[in-house]
Order: sequence, then structure tokens, then C-alpha cells
Amino acid sequence: MTFTTQEFVKGCTFAVNKNKMKRIKLLSLLTLLATGSIFLTNCGPGENVDPKPILEFIGGTEYVASDISLPGNTDFKVGINASHTTKIQTLQITVAYDGGVEAIPTNCGLCDSLIDASSLLVDFEGTTRATEGIEKWTFIVSDGDGNTTSKSITITNLGTGGASLIEITQDNSGDPLRVYNFAGPNSGAYDLQLGGNLLSGDDDADKDIQDSVENSEITNWPARWTSRNATVFKNVSGYSWGTVTNTSQLQAAWDASGAEGSVIDMVEGNAYMAKLRGGSELVFIEVTKVEKTSSDNKDYVQFRYKKAP
Repeated sequence: MTFTTQEFVKGCTFAVNKNKMKRIKLLSLLTLLATGSIFLTNCGPGENVDPKPILEFIGGTEYVASDISLPGNTDFKVGINASHTTKIQTLQITVAYDGGVEAIPTNCGLCDSLIDASSLLVDFEGTTRATEGIEKWTFIVSDGDGNTTSKSITITNLGTGGASLIEITQDNSGDPLRVYNFAGPNSGAYDLQLGGNLLSGDDDADKDIQDSVENSEITNWPARWTSRNATVFKNVSGYSWGTVTNTSQLQAAWDASGAEGSVIDMVEGNAYMAKLRGGSELVFIEVTKVEKTSSDNKDYVQFRYKKAP
């Protein structure tokens, strides 16, 4: 069937069969509806709405995909993944500082782009400003009919600078830092505040890290840490040993790294953070090796860490 004419009655749109157009009169609308010659397509509040573009942020450690805290003058990357049933015509990226007016950043060619494609996969690389505050970055995709979809990321800017962190990579003997299986003969705890390995008879108040093996796990050592003094841990997300160099970045890494806990599994190559003894002092930890032995309980986690001076 070919529908070439539309009749409008009280906000409803009807498509009319061309073969019966000559017989249509206002008083015969009910008859035509009953015989199926007029087809309801849109009516009042239930009218069809044009589809909007789909917009998602790409996840992963190299991307910012949700609200985050970052130091000032810090580069960040947002992955944009957009698609549409027709074509996306434009991409706009705006930023508003401290609740101010949204504006397109200067010197940003990507931030006001013509697209003309049904899909878009692109990385936006931005930089936080030097001064602390709130930055709201908004990403907007639009089609040729004015249908738009937008998503925003709020960055809490911690400001620039902060004291440079000190790195602790060896013990007093020049050996790598290790926390051993607590059931074995070697030191199974560590003092992150003053530095130094601790044994079972040492004061629990100093044990920021203690291996948490249970008797039932002796034959299958779990490489798991806990503490004895209210120190808590986090798995680090989006930050690495090389990107955390000052106290502002240290705080940003803690804020971005999810839930804290008193027990944590250690994986070689991963980064972790600790907040010491119920206070605010933070430590950044990287696990450099996990060594499991078969029968002597000399298993260990080898690590290095950074902290404020």
C-alpha cells in the first residue's frame, strides 16, 4: 500500500489509503477506522520520538570514564564511543569551572567537530587547569535533526604541586622489601611508617602490613595482606608507580581507587594503596614479585612503596 495523504484530528496523525481518499469525509472517519483504511501512527502524548544518538565512555586504566580527583596540570584521556541509527553530525566538548558557564575549550580542534558518520570512536585528551576547584567536562553528540545526547565527567582538581614523594625500595641491608608467609621463619609483617620488617613477637601497633595466611592454607599460601593497627588498603585504579610523584597525586590516586578494606589479595605487577593506622597518611605500593614455595613456608610478596617525606 502507498500512503500519500495525512488527515489530522485532535492531535492524531492518520495515513490514508490512496484508493479510498475520495470517499473520506469527516463524518466517515469512524467507519474508515473500523475497516482499517486509516492507520494510527502518532497521537498526542504517545507520539513517536525520533531516536537519539547513543553515547558511552570507554573504560580501562588509561581512560577517565567517571567522576575523579586529579592534580592540577594533569593530562587525562576520555574515550568516546557513539553511534546512531542515522548519522551523527557534530561532536561538542565543553568545560565549566567551579559551576560557571559551559564553554568550548580554546585550542581544541576536536571539541567542535563535524562528524557525518553513523559511528564515532575517538579519544579526547585534556588537561586539568593549574588551580584547584571543580571541572565539569561535557560531551555532546547531535544528529542533523537536532537530536542530542550528552554525558558529563566531574573532575575534582586538587591543584598543582605538593611535596615530592620519597621512594623506599630496599631494607637497611640493601635487600628488596619482602613480607613473608607469617607461618614461616622469616618476617611476616612490615612497618610502613618508619620502615622495617617485623616478627610475630613485635608490637602489633607497628604492623601496617601482616601476611594473613590461615593454618588451613599452609599448603596453598594465598599471598594476602592484612594489618594489626587499623591500616586499610585499596586496589589502585588508573594510576601507576610512574604517575604518582607528589602528595597531590597520591591523594588523587586514593580518591580514585574505590572501596577500602582491611584485607587484600596481592598480585604481582599490581599497585595498591594503604591509609595508615586510622589516620590520613597515605602510601603507594607496587608489588614487584610474588614467590610461592612448596614446603618451607618461605613464600613472600616483594614490593616497593612511596610516601610523603
